[in-house]
Amino acid sequence: MLIRYLVTEILKLRRSLALILCLAAPTCVVILTTLMRLDKDGPVSLGMFGMTSAAFWAFAMLPLTLTALSVLLAQIEHGPRTWNYLLTLPGARPQLFLAKALVMLGLVIGMTLLLFVEIRIASAMMALVKPIDPAPAPFDLPTTLGKMAIASLLVAMLQLWVALRFRSFVPPLVFGIAGTFVAIAATSAKQGIYFPWLLAVNMLSQPERQDFALWMGGVGGLAVMLAMLVHLSRREA
Repeated sequence: MLIRYLVTEILKLRRSLALILCLAAPTCVVILTTLMRLDKDGPVSLGMFGMTSAAFWAFAMLPLTLTALSVLLAQIEHGPRTWNYLLTLPGARPQLFLAKALVMLGLVIGMTLLLFVEIRIASAMMALVKPIDPAPAPFDLPTTLGKMAIASLLVAMLQLWVALRFRSFVPPLVFGIAGTFVAIAATSAKQGIYFPWLLAVNMLSQPERQDFALWMGGVGGLAVMLAMLVHLSRREA
């Protein structure tokens, strides 16, 4: 039964801008980072290029993309007001909401893979026109991006919960934008390690902060997803 709902949710993506958003967000990060690096003189450090791209992604683009993505996924039903029908189908609760969550997680993984591939392509292209700094990379790029995806699970589920709960797109937009801007102000604060919007950024910090953010984002995200399923499954049809 869940497979059927999951396939249906994937097919619904053709009627939304979600796929375009998932393609555009990582691409914009890589283009911006590439232009910034090409504007500077001297050899290109591919390791620092990768770290800069990952930092831009985790700090701003990822949380903002999760905000917009949650709205797009929820408005597929909110827009034409189809919840009343869908929630009366046999077995629709909570599998419909679980399918939504799994699709969103799949899109986050897809964006992460796309970002990694585009960083590699941009690095190869820059190597053709600029001298390369042979210094080793300060971190393992695919591992770090993967940890960022896991750490972002908490924010993704919070955003999706708010977007599915409210018919209007305004509450999830305000929620996500406010969270992102508060995260910018709280980056250097000690309490920032507990703030969901900064968990992905902590993957570029000290190992102990990385471990905490990884567990909080992953386990916390699963807990929020479970709470979301229980809550939304009781909503009025």
